Amino acid sequence: MPSLAPKTQVATPNGYQEVGELRRGDLVLTADGKSVPDLQTLTRTVPAKGHFSPVLLRAPVFGLQQDIIVAPSQRLVISGSEVEYLFGRESVLVPAFHLLGGTSARAASHRLLTTYTQLLLPGHEALDAAGTVAESLYIGRLRRKKDQLNASLLANLDRNQLPDHGPSIFPVLRAFDALVLAEQRAA
Repeated sequence: MPSLAPKTQVATPNGYQEVGELRRGDLVLTADGKSVPDLQTLTRTVPAKGHFSPVLLRAPVFGLQQDIIVAPSQRLVISGSEVEYLFGRESVLVPAFHLLGGTSARAASHRLLTTYTQLLLPGHEALDAAGTVAESLYIGRLRRKKDQLNASLLANLDRNQLPDHGPSIFPVLRAFDALVLAEQRAA
């Protein structure tokens, strides 16, 4: 599911560009500074309610240079000494909907529909999205599951050309842990 607002600024070798303007073959910078090609830019318009209700992530929390709007399912990659101390891992994933109710995020829209965009990259990569580290589209091993692939936004692509992302490289935090971490960062 695409999960970034189309106007979200994503780091490229040529500076920040709106994610909605990127096309297949364009290079983007991963969080660790590598240039990787965009295999596909996916966009979907959905009702701005329930599981699709937009979330406004507020700058400067998590290194954001500006506020951004994301889908509730968008996961941020959070790293740092407090992450290592609290969770015993170098980095963790925090779904945006876990941040609602704290000071770092709030509901964003009163519109009927919202559009989300996301980039499919060769690996399970983290992007620089407006200064924070956000997960790119994670498809796991979808290419091996023909029925699920045919029901997805990737159905029109050659499954032999799709990447195999394997298991997620970071654990996903629960809601309480995500809020505690976010509030500590905002303080």
